[in-house]
Amino acid sequence: MGGRIFSWGLVLFLHIFILNLFSLAEAGILKRPLSFQQITTKDGLSSEMISAIAVEGEEVWFGTYAGGATLYDRSRKVFKVYTTKGEPQEKDDGVSIKWKNHPAYNHISVILPDRDRIWFGTYFYGFGGGGISYYNPKKKNPWKRFNTFKKDLAKKIVALAVDGDILWVGSEKGLSIFDRKTEKWVSFCSTHDGLAGNFVNAILVQPEFLWVGTNAGISRRQKSQNTWKTYAQKEGLTDLEIKSLAKVGERIWAGSTKGTLYEYDPASDQWKKLEPTDPLKSGGINSLAVIQGKVFVCRDNGVSIYGISDGQWDSITSADGLASNTVFCAAGDKDGVWFGTDQGASRLHHLQ
Repeated sequence: MGGRIFSWGLVLFLHIFILNLFSLAEAGILKRPLSFQQITTKDGLSSEMISAIAVEGEEVWFGTYAGGATLYDRSRKVFKVYTTKGEPQEKDDGVSIKWKNHPAYNHISVILPDRDRIWFGTYFYGFGGGGISYYNPKKKNPWKRFNTFKKDLAKKIVALAVDGDILWVGSEKGLSIFDRKTEKWVSFCSTHDGLAGNFVNAILVQPEFLWVGTNAGISRRQKSQNTWKTYAQKEGLTDLEIKSLAKVGERIWAGSTKGTLYEYDPASDQWKKLEPTDPLKSGGINSLAVIQGKVFVCRDNGVSIYGISDGQWDSITSADGLASNTVFCAAGDKDGVWFGTDQGASRLHHLQ
Protein backbone atom coordinates (compact mmCIF):
# COMPACT_ATOMS: atom_id res chain seq x y z
CA MET A 1 0.00 0.00 0.00
CA GLY A 2 2.82 2.36 0.97
CA GLY A 3 4.62 1.61 -2.31
CA ARG A 4 1.45 2.36 -4.31
CA ILE A 5 1.00 5.72 -2.52
CA PHE A 6 4.65 6.53 -3.21
CA SER A 7 4.21 5.64 -6.93
CA TRP A 8 1.10 7.82 -7.29
CA GLY A 9 2.90 10.63 -5.47
CA LEU A 10 5.85 10.35 -7.85
CA VAL A 11 3.51 10.38 -10.88
CA LEU A 12 1.74 13.47 -9.55
CA PHE A 13 5.07 15.21 -8.90
CA LEU A 14 6.33 14.46 -12.41
CA HIS A 15 3.04 15.65 -13.91
CA ILE A 16 3.23 18.97 -12.08
CA PHE A 17 6.93 19.33 -12.96
CA ILE A 18 6.22 18.79 -16.68
CA LEU A 19 3.31 21.25 -16.60
CA ASN A 20 5.58 23.84 -15.02
CA LEU A 21 8.17 23.29 -17.74
CA PHE A 22 5.53 23.85 -20.43
CA SER A 23 4.30 26.92 -18.58
CA LEU A 24 7.81 28.39 -18.46
CA ALA A 25 8.36 27.62 -22.13
CA GLU A 26 5.11 29.34 -23.10
CA ALA A 27 5.84 32.33 -20.88
CA GLY A 28 9.05 33.18 -22.73
CA ILE A 29 11.29 36.01 -21.56
CA LEU A 30 8.72 38.80 -21.99
CA LYS A 31 5.96 39.39 -19.48
CA ARG A 32 2.60 39.04 -21.21
CA PRO A 33 0.18 40.52 -22.07
CA LEU A 34 2.32 42.97 -24.02
CA SER A 35 1.51 46.65 -24.44
CA PHE A 36 2.35 48.56 -27.64
CA GLN A 37 2.15 52.14 -28.86
CA GLN A 38 1.56 52.54 -32.61
CA ILE A 39 2.69 55.51 -34.73
CA THR A 40 1.66 55.98 -38.36
CA THR A 41 1.34 58.79 -40.89
CA LYS A 42 -1.90 59.78 -39.17
CA ASP A 43 0.17 60.68 -36.10
CA GLY A 44 2.91 62.55 -37.91
CA LEU A 45 5.26 60.08 -39.62
CA SER A 46 6.33 61.19 -43.08
CA SER A 47 6.11 57.61 -44.37
CA GLU A 48 5.00 54.30 -42.88
CA MET A 49 8.00 52.43 -44.30
CA ILE A 50 10.48 52.74 -41.41
CA SER A 51 13.99 51.60 -42.37
CA ALA A 52 15.99 53.06 -39.45
CA ILE A 53 15.41 54.29 -35.88
CA ALA A 54 17.70 56.13 -33.45
CA VAL A 55 16.90 57.33 -29.92
CA GLU A 56 18.56 60.31 -28.25
CA GLY A 57 16.96 60.97 -24.85
CA GLU A 58 13.35 61.98 -25.46
CA GLU A 59 13.93 62.37 -29.19
CA VAL A 60 13.24 59.52 -31.60
CA TRP A 61 14.45 59.72 -35.19
CA PHE A 62 12.72 57.65 -37.88
CA GLY A 63 14.41 57.11 -41.23
CA THR A 64 11.81 56.39 -43.87
CA TYR A 65 11.49 55.28 -47.45
CA ALA A 66 10.58 58.29 -49.64
CA GLY A 67 9.65 60.46 -46.64
CA GLY A 68 13.04 61.64 -45.38
CA ALA A 69 13.56 61.79 -41.60
CA THR A 70 10.87 62.26 -38.97
CA LEU A 71 11.84 63.59 -35.54
CA TYR A 72 9.46 62.73 -32.70
CA ASP A 73 9.80 64.60 -29.41
CA ARG A 74 8.21 62.28 -26.86
CA SER A 75 8.14 64.86 -24.07
CA ARG A 76 6.22 67.41 -26.16
CA LYS A 77 4.50 64.86 -28.43
CA VAL A 78 5.59 66.87 -31.47
CA PHE A 79 6.59 65.55 -34.91
CA LYS A 80 8.90 67.33 -37.34
CA VAL A 81 9.72 66.15 -40.86
CA TYR A 82 12.96 66.79 -42.79
CA THR A 83 13.05 66.13 -46.53
CA THR A 84 15.00 67.37 -49.55
CA LYS A 85 12.83 70.49 -49.64
CA GLY A 86 15.01 71.81 -46.85
CA GLU A 87 14.19 74.01 -43.89
CA PRO A 88 13.54 76.82 -44.34
CA GLN A 89 12.39 75.81 -47.79
CA GLU A 90 14.25 77.51 -50.56
CA LYS A 91 12.70 78.69 -53.78
CA ASP A 92 11.67 75.74 -55.91
CA ASP A 93 14.11 75.65 -58.81
CA GLY A 94 12.93 72.24 -59.96
CA VAL A 95 15.95 70.34 -58.66
CA SER A 96 15.26 69.53 -55.02
CA ILE A 97 18.55 67.70 -54.41
CA LYS A 98 20.38 71.01 -55.00
CA TRP A 99 18.50 72.85 -52.27
CA LYS A 100 20.38 73.58 -49.07
CA ASN A 101 20.05 72.46 -45.45
CA HIS A 102 18.42 69.07 -45.85
CA PRO A 103 19.19 65.31 -45.88
CA ALA A 104 21.09 63.99 -48.88
CA TYR A 105 17.97 62.18 -50.10
CA ASN A 106 14.52 61.06 -48.97
CA HIS A 107 15.25 57.32 -48.84
CA ILE A 108 17.04 57.13 -45.48
CA SER A 109 18.53 53.69 -44.87
CA VAL A 110 20.62 54.17 -41.72
CA ILE A 111 20.82 56.62 -38.77
CA LEU A 112 23.86 56.84 -36.49
CA PRO A 113 24.05 59.11 -33.40
CA ASP A 114 27.48 60.70 -32.90
CA ARG A 115 28.89 62.96 -30.15
CA ASP A 116 27.40 66.27 -31.28
CA ARG A 117 25.50 65.24 -34.40
CA ILE A 118 23.47 62.49 -36.01
CA TRP A 119 24.55 60.86 -39.28
CA PHE A 120 22.11 59.79 -41.99
CA GLY A 121 22.86 57.45 -44.87
CA THR A 122 20.59 57.56 -47.92
CA TYR A 123 19.79 55.22 -50.77
CA PHE A 124 19.66 57.21 -54.01
CA TYR A 125 18.57 55.83 -57.38
CA GLY A 126 19.11 58.83 -59.66
CA PHE A 127 22.05 60.94 -60.75
CA GLY A 128 23.82 63.80 -58.98
CA GLY A 129 22.57 63.20 -55.43
CA GLY A 130 22.53 60.84 -52.52
CA GLY A 131 25.23 60.13 -49.97
CA ILE A 132 25.45 61.00 -46.29
CA SER A 133 24.30 63.92 -44.14
CA TYR A 134 24.61 64.99 -40.55
CA TYR A 135 22.25 66.96 -38.37
CA ASN A 136 23.74 69.23 -35.71
CA PRO A 137 21.04 71.13 -33.78
CA LYS A 138 23.54 73.69 -32.46
CA LYS A 139 24.25 75.07 -35.92
CA LYS A 140 22.17 77.79 -37.60
CA ASN A 141 21.76 75.49 -40.58
CA PRO A 142 21.70 72.11 -38.81
CA TRP A 143 21.93 69.90 -41.89
CA LYS A 144 25.11 69.31 -43.87
CA ARG A 145 25.31 66.81 -46.71
CA PHE A 146 28.18 65.12 -48.52
CA ASN A 147 27.54 63.92 -52.02
CA THR A 148 29.02 60.57 -53.03
CA PHE A 149 28.37 60.86 -56.75
CA LYS A 150 32.04 60.64 -57.61
CA LYS A 151 34.48 58.04 -58.86
CA ASP A 152 35.00 55.23 -56.33
CA LEU A 153 32.21 56.53 -54.06
CA ALA A 154 28.71 55.13 -53.92
CA LYS A 155 25.33 56.81 -53.66
CA LYS A 156 23.46 53.85 -52.15
CA ILE A 157 24.47 53.91 -48.48
CA VAL A 158 23.35 51.01 -46.25
CA ALA A 159 25.73 51.02 -43.26
CA LEU A 160 27.60 53.55 -41.07
CA ALA A 161 30.01 53.19 -38.14
CA VAL A 162 32.10 55.68 -36.14
CA ASP A 163 35.67 54.67 -35.30
CA GLY A 164 37.55 57.54 -33.66
CA ASP A 165 37.99 60.24 -36.29
CA ILE A 166 36.87 57.88 -39.04
CA LEU A 167 33.34 57.34 -40.33
CA TRP A 168 33.06 54.03 -42.16
CA VAL A 169 30.45 54.21 -44.93
CA GLY A 170 29.13 50.98 -46.44
CA SER A 171 27.43 51.03 -49.83
CA GLU A 172 26.52 48.85 -52.80
CA LYS A 173 29.95 49.51 -54.29
CA GLY A 174 32.20 48.94 -51.28
CA LEU A 175 33.49 50.68 -48.18
CA SER A 176 34.26 54.40 -48.13
CA ILE A 177 36.31 56.17 -45.45
CA PHE A 178 35.29 59.66 -44.34
CA ASP A 179 37.39 61.88 -42.04
CA ARG A 180 35.09 63.34 -39.39
CA LYS A 181 37.53 66.17 -38.54
CA THR A 182 38.30 67.46 -42.02
CA GLU A 183 34.88 66.37 -43.34
CA LYS A 184 36.53 64.96 -46.45
CA TRP A 185 36.46 61.59 -48.19
CA VAL A 186 39.76 59.78 -47.59
CA SER A 187 39.80 56.45 -49.39
CA PHE A 188 37.74 53.54 -50.69
CA CYS A 189 37.87 49.72 -50.37
CA SER A 190 36.33 47.08 -52.63
CA THR A 191 36.88 43.43 -53.52
CA HIS A 192 40.12 44.53 -55.20
CA ASP A 193 41.42 45.57 -51.76
CA GLY A 194 40.26 42.48 -49.85
CA LEU A 195 36.52 42.83 -49.19
CA ALA A 196 34.53 39.61 -49.51
CA GLY A 197 31.85 41.41 -51.54
CA ASN A 198 31.18 44.93 -52.73
CA PHE A 199 27.68 45.26 -51.27
CA VAL A 200 28.43 46.24 -47.66
CA ASN A 201 25.37 45.61 -45.46
CA ALA A 202 26.85 45.86 -41.96
CA ILE A 203 29.88 47.29 -40.12
CA LEU A 204 31.06 46.45 -36.59
CA VAL A 205 33.95 48.33 -34.98
CA GLN A 206 36.24 46.74 -32.39
CA PRO A 207 39.51 48.06 -30.89
CA GLU A 208 41.75 45.86 -33.07
CA PHE A 209 39.45 44.79 -35.88
CA LEU A 210 36.83 46.07 -38.27
CA TRP A 211 34.15 43.53 -39.20
CA VAL A 212 32.22 43.98 -42.46
CA GLY A 213 29.17 41.97 -43.52
CA THR A 214 28.76 41.77 -47.29
CA ASN A 215 26.75 39.98 -49.98
CA ALA A 216 29.57 37.41 -50.30
CA GLY A 217 30.57 36.69 -46.70
CA ILE A 218 32.29 38.53 -43.86
CA SER A 219 35.55 40.47 -44.03
CA ARG A 220 37.76 41.33 -41.05
CA ARG A 221 40.31 44.09 -41.22
CA GLN A 222 43.21 44.10 -38.77
CA LYS A 223 43.71 47.80 -38.21
CA SER A 224 47.36 47.80 -37.18
CA GLN A 225 48.51 45.91 -40.27
CA ASN A 226 45.77 47.07 -42.63
CA THR A 227 45.15 43.49 -43.77
CA TRP A 228 41.89 41.76 -44.66
CA LYS A 229 40.63 38.23 -44.03
CA THR A 230 37.53 36.74 -45.63
CA TYR A 231 35.10 34.34 -43.93
CA ALA A 232 32.94 32.30 -46.29
CA GLN A 233 31.61 28.74 -46.53
CA LYS A 234 34.74 26.94 -45.40
CA GLU A 235 34.81 29.20 -42.33
CA GLY A 236 31.25 28.15 -41.42
CA LEU A 237 29.01 30.60 -43.28
CA THR A 238 26.50 28.45 -45.14
CA ASP A 239 24.62 31.61 -46.18
CA LEU A 240 26.99 34.18 -47.61
CA GLU A 241 24.77 37.27 -47.76
CA ILE A 242 25.23 38.79 -44.31
CA LYS A 243 22.71 41.46 -43.41
CA SER A 244 23.72 42.43 -39.87
CA LEU A 245 26.51 42.19 -37.27
CA ALA A 246 26.23 42.74 -33.50
CA LYS A 247 28.31 42.41 -30.34
CA VAL A 248 26.46 39.99 -28.04
CA GLY A 249 28.21 39.78 -24.69
CA GLU A 250 31.79 38.84 -25.52
CA ARG A 251 30.86 37.24 -28.84
CA ILE A 252 29.93 38.52 -32.30
CA TRP A 253 26.73 37.49 -34.04
CA ALA A 254 25.91 37.68 -37.72
CA GLY A 255 22.51 37.39 -39.40
CA SER A 256 21.89 36.38 -43.01
CA THR A 257 19.15 37.41 -45.42
CA LYS A 258 17.93 33.79 -45.43
CA GLY A 259 17.35 33.87 -41.66
CA THR A 260 20.40 32.04 -40.34
CA LEU A 261 22.22 33.27 -37.23
CA TYR A 262 25.95 32.72 -36.72
CA GLU A 263 28.29 33.22 -33.77
CA TYR A 264 32.01 33.79 -34.15
CA ASP A 265 34.28 31.43 -32.20
CA PRO A 266 37.66 33.16 -31.72
CA ALA A 267 39.35 29.95 -30.55
CA SER A 268 38.78 28.18 -33.87
CA ASP A 269 38.51 31.38 -35.95
CA GLN A 270 35.28 29.97 -37.37
CA TRP A 271 31.59 30.90 -37.51
CA LYS A 272 29.13 28.48 -35.94
CA LYS A 273 25.44 28.26 -36.81
CA LEU A 274 23.06 29.08 -33.96
CA GLU A 275 19.81 27.18 -33.50
CA PRO A 276 17.07 29.42 -32.07
CA THR A 277 14.09 27.67 -30.49
CA ASP A 278 11.48 30.30 -31.34
CA PRO A 279 8.99 29.65 -34.18
CA LEU A 280 10.23 32.56 -36.30
CA LYS A 281 13.73 31.21 -36.91
CA SER A 282 13.16 30.63 -40.63
CA GLY A 283 12.31 34.26 -41.37
CA GLY A 284 14.81 36.41 -43.25
CA ILE A 285 16.88 38.75 -41.07
CA ASN A 286 16.88 42.51 -41.63
CA SER A 287 18.88 43.63 -38.59
CA LEU A 288 20.15 42.75 -35.10
CA ALA A 289 19.90 45.03 -32.06
CA VAL A 290 21.20 44.43 -28.53
CA ILE A 291 18.96 46.25 -26.03
CA GLN A 292 18.89 45.91 -22.23
CA GLY A 293 20.45 42.45 -22.14
CA LYS A 294 18.41 41.05 -25.01
CA VAL A 295 19.07 40.47 -28.70
CA PHE A 296 16.27 41.55 -31.02
CA VAL A 297 16.40 39.79 -34.38
CA CYS A 298 14.25 41.80 -36.78
CA ARG A 299 12.87 39.45 -39.40
CA ASP A 300 10.46 39.27 -42.32
CA ASN A 301 7.99 37.38 -40.11
CA GLY A 302 8.30 39.16 -36.75
CA VAL A 303 10.98 39.58 -34.09
CA SER A 304 12.99 36.82 -32.41
CA ILE A 305 14.25 37.74 -28.93
CA TYR A 306 17.16 36.16 -27.07
CA GLY A 307 17.89 36.67 -23.37
CA ILE A 308 21.68 36.90 -23.06
CA SER A 309 21.84 36.00 -19.36
CA ASP A 310 19.41 33.05 -19.38
CA GLY A 311 19.82 31.79 -22.96
CA GLN A 312 16.06 31.70 -23.58
CA TRP A 313 14.29 32.54 -26.82
CA ASP A 314 10.99 34.34 -27.31
CA SER A 315 9.22 36.02 -30.24
CA ILE A 316 6.65 38.68 -31.04
CA THR A 317 4.47 39.19 -34.11
CA SER A 318 1.49 41.26 -35.19
CA ALA A 319 -0.65 38.89 -33.11
CA ASP A 320 1.10 40.33 -30.03
CA GLY A 321 0.62 43.93 -31.13
CA LEU A 322 3.35 44.74 -33.69
CA ALA A 323 2.17 47.03 -36.49
CA SER A 324 3.39 44.45 -39.01
CA ASN A 325 5.37 41.23 -39.19
CA THR A 326 7.83 42.84 -41.61
CA VAL A 327 10.28 44.41 -39.14
CA PHE A 328 13.32 46.28 -40.43
CA CYS A 329 14.93 47.71 -37.31
CA ALA A 330 14.80 48.17 -33.53
CA ALA A 331 16.12 50.74 -31.04
CA GLY A 332 15.76 51.02 -27.27
CA ASP A 333 14.83 53.93 -25.03
CA LYS A 334 14.97 54.05 -21.22
CA ASP A 335 12.24 51.45 -20.66
CA GLY A 336 10.96 50.25 -24.03
CA VAL A 337 11.84 49.19 -27.57
CA TRP A 338 10.90 50.82 -30.87
CA PHE A 339 10.36 48.69 -33.98
CA GLY A 340 10.34 49.99 -37.55
CA THR A 341 8.02 48.12 -39.90
CA ASP A 342 6.49 48.54 -43.35
CA GLN A 343 3.30 49.82 -41.70
CA GLY A 344 4.65 52.34 -39.21
CA ALA A 345 6.44 52.20 -35.87
CA SER A 346 5.57 50.15 -32.79
CA ARG A 347 6.89 50.75 -29.28
CA LEU A 348 6.91 47.87 -26.80
CA HIS A 349 6.29 49.31 -23.33
CA HIS A 350 8.07 48.17 -20.16
CA LEU A 351 10.74 45.81 -21.45
CA GLN A 352 11.87 44.74 -17.95
